Amino acid sequence: MSEEMELEGEWVMGWPDRKRARVMPSKDSEGRTIFARSPVLDLEGVLTPTDAYYVIAQLNMPDPVHPDDFSFSIGGMVDNPIEYTLEEIRKFPGRTVRAVTECAGNDGEFWDYIEEGKNVPKPSLRTVQAEEGGWRQSGDGEEALDINNILQSIPTTGLVSGGEWTGVPFKTVLEIAGIQEGAESVALYGWDEGKPDPVTQYLSVGRTDFDVVDPGIINYAKAMPIEKALHEDTILAWAHNGEYLTHVHGAPLRLVVPGWAGNWWVKWIDKIEVLDHTPDFYYQTHYFVSGKSPEDPDKKAMKKLGVKALITSPRDDDGPIKCGTHAVTGRTWSGEGAVVRVEISTDGGESWNDATIEESNDRWLWRRFHYVWDVAEPGQYKIMARGTDERGRVQPTRDWNFQRKHFDGIVPEIITVEKG
Repeated sequence: MSEEMELEGEWVMGWPDRKRARVMPSKDSEGRTIFARSPVLDLEGVLTPTDAYYVIAQLNMPDPVHPDDFSFSIGGMVDNPIEYTLEEIRKFPGRTVRAVTECAGNDGEFWDYIEEGKNVPKPSLRTVQAEEGGWRQSGDGEEALDINNILQSIPTTGLVSGGEWTGVPFKTVLEIAGIQEGAESVALYGWDEGKPDPVTQYLSVGRTDFDVVDPGIINYAKAMPIEKALHEDTILAWAHNGEYLTHVHGAPLRLVVPGWAGNWWVKWIDKIEVLDHTPDFYYQTHYFVSGKSPEDPDKKAMKKLGVKALITSPRDDDGPIKCGTHAVTGRTWSGEGAVVRVEISTDGGESWNDATIEESNDRWLWRRFHYVWDVAEPGQYKIMARGTDERGRVQPTRDWNFQRKHFDGIVPEIITVEKG
């Protein structure tokens, strides 16, 4: 390969000395990406490039449908059942929403790390998992699974990204259909199908000694409350980051639910039904639920995200830094809208000081924060960040739950400082 070709790949298309940020993928037996983590520490702006946007297919990755052949239906408790093509849905007045997409299980490993007495290694945001297999390693589920192998082979960090989504307000098409009195939920079905792999539950709970509900072969489906479906920022999107949706991100049409975990953002939409009840869907009755244990009779579907402030620099796994002035930087977001305050502690939580938050009109998108840290003495320092959102929620807002979802705990960076 000539030097010019190498320069084209690295200098023109990316940084002079760095490769462009891309996802860390896992693939199924047919080579299709079914799980990919985002390199969140390698990104500078607030919009994650599409090639670096995390990917999760809860069931099998479906075959693509050409946009010209795509249609979906709206039925159930509506006055005007209707079927739309992509061309027809794009004729409505559009809406663009910028929002963080975060998997409910993102950073779930940190629940054990911050718990006193656990003494487990700190999860890494940089760990690269094996490309082959992903969590699809359980076969038919009859063989005994080693939970340690599961935990080591499937990192749960990096399952968060920030994007721009363009589509039509969900409210627009629902009102045209005419929601009937007594309606309680709106169910969305994707055309992706398969048998849920119990490994995802074993991974989240951290053990295998419990029964996992087997629903058989299903389509991915969620049923959201009418109120959230009618929110002005809940949209049916056909574009992502200025381009038409890619297949792994739900093309030709997907749901965008700002503030709620990614499992509500139904991809590959096939059918929509307005219902007078909330159905017993696997992914909101048995998985993505909160509770004290797998046997808890009072499990509840998990919806909105908590409050998070992620320190991107300095990181403890980057090695020692020198005495002097350093910038503590990161990103902050919330499931209830904008984060209005970020505080930084450089002494393990003994004292806190306000960081500067980058101004933005995008209440659902993460914001960058910045704090100047002047350190004169060598030693070890525990750096922490704490966010407060516009609703007054102060990080952390989430309690431990048996599936270890929606983590928003405060994770310290242990920074070693040496003499300059």
